[in-house]
Amino acid sequence: MNYEDDDEREAPKAQLPELFKLVDEKKKDFIQSLRESVSISSIADDPCHIDDIMKMLKLCAMKLEKLGAAVEVVDGSDKDHPDLPPVLFANLFVGEEYKTICVYGNIDVKDPEKLGYDKRCPFELEDENGRLYGCGISDNKAPLFCWFNALKILKDSKMENPVNVKFVIEGTSELHSRGLLNAIKINKKFFKDVEFICLTIDQRINEDPCIKYGYRGICHFSLKVSCGEKRVHGGTYGGAFNQPLLDALNVTASLFDQHGKITVTEFLQDIQPITERDIEHCETEFCCIKSLEKETNLPSLLHKNKPSRILMHKTRLPNLSVHAFHIKSASADKDDCASIPNKIEAIFSVRLVPNQTTDKTYNQFKKYIEKKWQNYKSSNSYEFKMKLGFNPWQEDPDSEHYQAAAIALETVFKKPPRFVGEGKTMPAVSIFRDACPGSSIIVIPISGHDDNHHSSSESISTCDYLMGIKLVLAYMCEIHELTFKR
Repeated sequence: MNYEDDDEREAPKAQLPELFKLVDEKKKDFIQSLRESVSISSIADDPCHIDDIMKMLKLCAMKLEKLGAAVEVVDGSDKDHPDLPPVLFANLFVGEEYKTICVYGNIDVKDPEKLGYDKRCPFELEDENGRLYGCGISDNKAPLFCWFNALKILKDSKMENPVNVKFVIEGTSELHSRGLLNAIKINKKFFKDVEFICLTIDQRINEDPCIKYGYRGICHFSLKVSCGEKRVHGGTYGGAFNQPLLDALNVTASLFDQHGKITVTEFLQDIQPITERDIEHCETEFCCIKSLEKETNLPSLLHKNKPSRILMHKTRLPNLSVHAFHIKSASADKDDCASIPNKIEAIFSVRLVPNQTTDKTYNQFKKYIEKKWQNYKSSNSYEFKMKLGFNPWQEDPDSEHYQAAAIALETVFKKPPRFVGEGKTMPAVSIFRDACPGSSIIVIPISGHDDNHHSSSESISTCDYLMGIKLVLAYMCEIHELTFKR
């Protein structure tokens, strides 16, 4: 379609009121469609369920092909993980003159046995008191199906899609998106015409609609210390050699001071300056200290319990977390109070902010630990590795993409959205950022803040599910408007 006179163009957004009515009328059909997806036990971290992952991917492929999309699957495995499922790529092309958006979705779920399901069947959708319950329903099957449903509404209404839509759907999100990373490396040409990437993942932070424009990155590190081939008796040999556990503790403890500030100077020099928007967000965003204390089960928090300072430190600044010290040496009794372990592995992670990268962070910490080790003059050996890493991501919320999305959210929710920078890490977002540096990425959560992801009570409200379909329709229409913006 070629609009030579923009004044004669009928904007697709003019049809939104009628489309929204159709969404409400087809409520039962949309819930039934979701019921089928929830019934598939697409568990990511159990090799026994690889067939269920494939079944779920085939269901998505079938729905997309019915909508007219060209579908292909790309191998997501590698030499270290040969059994990873493939990644589905789909292209629903309208015309070269239209903007192209790429939609991300994941269809894998956590193992319900690890989530404590006892009262509900995890793979049976339950419609109860205005909420839809099921394992993986909010994270991320319902948000993905919002896209399928929105496109079906357009097709049933005999309306042309307002934009070109591509899909990337994976089944390894619960495994740090390993398969996604591998498949995108193979299929980079798929993104050559993609201007916008939209991820309807994560959750809102409260009842208000929101757009997320940033996540911190992460480096997971392992520090292994060893001193021989066996454990020895503390009474017989204690005091005669450097103990690996003490070496690991000393090195790890030296990485931050008593206030939690990281002591690796070169690492801190790369931090992007705090912006006025960051300060405004932390000063105006609601942060309930009592709720945080309850969630963490702690009597008090750092930073004098001041909400703005806590928000700044847990969303805008880097931090280091120590997760475990594992005894690696073989022993019949690991609770033996007399012997000294000969192999220790310390596990810790560092959250990154814009301007910091995983590769540079690894080298900075490696250099720091090498110098510390030389100063200790320990006779033990050590090995320092980065187990996984994802770069931070941040976009400009004042860009035309974000402003178009904000209009769509306000159209649906009747209030402007919040713009939120998060402290956690989303591997899929980081992977897209590194693979598609020329595309504008946006995260628009459809799931509510109280959907209880990764728990036995995971659910999504029926209202949010239907509003999500309307949001997708409005978002596509607003992106269409950018195509013909003067």
